[in-house]
Amino acid sequence: MTDGNPESLRQQQTRLAAELRSAGRTWVETAEVFRDRFRLNPRVALRVVRGWSQAKAAEEWNQRWPNEPKSFKSFSYWEIWPGKGGYSPSQDNLARLAELYECSVADLLADLPSFRHLDSATASTPITPEGMKAGLTGEIMVPSEAEILLRDLLGRRPSADADTPPPAETAGLYRRPEEVNFTELAQVITMWMQRVPHPQTRRDVLGKLTAALAVAASAPLTELAGFTDSATTLTDPARFEPATLAHCEAMIPNLRKQGDVLGAAATLPTTLAYRRLAEQQAKAAPHGPHRDHAIATYAELTQLAGWLCFNTGDYHTAQRLYDDARTAAHDARAVELVTYILCTMSHLATWQGKPRIGIDHAAAAAAWADQTGSPYARAYAADVAVRALTADNQNHQSKQALDREYAALQAALADQNPSQSWWYFYDESFYWGTNAQNALMFDGAEQVLTATNLALNLGDPGNLHNRSFHLLYRAEAFTQQQNIGVACQTISEVVELTSVNSTRRIEQRVQQLRRGLDPWKRTRAVRELDQAINAYRSPPLT
Repeated sequence: MTDGNPESLRQQQTRLAAELRSAGRTWVETAEVFRDRFRLNPRVALRVVRGWSQAKAAEEWNQRWPNEPKSFKSFSYWEIWPGKGGYSPSQDNLARLAELYECSVADLLADLPSFRHLDSATASTPITPEGMKAGLTGEIMVPSEAEILLRDLLGRRPSADADTPPPAETAGLYRRPEEVNFTELAQVITMWMQRVPHPQTRRDVLGKLTAALAVAASAPLTELAGFTDSATTLTDPARFEPATLAHCEAMIPNLRKQGDVLGAAATLPTTLAYRRLAEQQAKAAPHGPHRDHAIATYAELTQLAGWLCFNTGDYHTAQRLYDDARTAAHDARAVELVTYILCTMSHLATWQGKPRIGIDHAAAAAAWADQTGSPYARAYAADVAVRALTADNQNHQSKQALDREYAALQAALADQNPSQSWWYFYDESFYWGTNAQNALMFDGAEQVLTATNLALNLGDPGNLHNRSFHLLYRAEAFTQQQNIGVACQTISEVVELTSVNSTRRIEQRVQQLRRGLDPWKRTRAVRELDQAINAYRSPPLT
């Protein structure tokens, strides 16, 4: 956004597209202007000139070709390609994209490298059509609104006076949190860091970005858009405000996704602030449905805070918060939430090397799940049982739990009823990640690689947390095969993916896998991995 111009990026793009179309420009010509002005690749530009989100583009596609449906994820993969994490569209899909956008297939691929200059018959100086600027050959850009947000965050001064309100354009994460597309922001962060050339510069940028994210995350709640009479609520905690409670509840899914993309440390302060506000509302609510609803919201925010503490490595606080969340969920008689919290408690215990306690919590979760009628609850209770039984070296029992999980997962995928928001992360890719973890213990590298292929292909690329763990399972399998070069490349990919949002748990796994590579520490592959770790981590891992 330009200084002094309050017009949002989306408004700028809408106005510009309307002007160019009114002047008789084709969609392709309009997209070329967008590529230059907003630094988009052609697949993104041809979508954005129509004012379509990725979800809207998928909807338009499905109306035309209902037998070949696509989701927003398909468009995301195609738009990232050929960058890391993207997938090339097939010839049929390229042809349909061209029909959808009313362009040629070549227009969709205009950012790919050209080697015509290698032909001796070609003039030595490439000719650029009049009125057009030469583009950056092969450079892949990502959706512009997310990149603008990242630029704004990087331009923020963490040392600025805390009493000085931030510029409107740098307040995106906390003034419009419900509008942030975290999938696109994850893509931006990853590709941004890949374009930073020097390790020291990269560390400086990471430090600045992390500080900016912390400032954005800890913004006062009175500045959050969507609050109704929030100042009164904060000064009068004895007053029950249904609108305030509804806002707290609505923010939880956004906070979960923010944690997946930006990391636990940047998300925890806001989560704790909402937890305090929900606690006030629970105390002020009249007895009956309002009070149960308020207590359940408090319980869910408390569980989320525990999960974020778990990922920062503060296991003691995570356990305390989980205990508090379970008690509150029981008070609210929120049986499905009780199940979910018990599952996360099982996960925490297993991670800490206490699989028998993990098995206990998983068994309790399964018992409550049977009372919910929710296939997601049954599936996830089986999932944490698989992990605990695997860690306790119980092969047969863990395989039985895997079978129960798969059966419940199929029921969940076929269920047309709306599910609770906290199950957003649990899908078929998550199951295959757990399958890979079990295979690492009992079945060997080939089965691990098959399972992680499915997990990565089916998973949400914006959930950097889950994607990183799937890649780390894969790296361990490659190490078991003594395929050291590919193992190092896979670990390096995780280090890059989590350059901003790395959690203590991911750091621990990276360190563990790196120690396992010590027998090959003098090889070129391991030395390059160490260089990547030093470039993307501050302080470097040892």
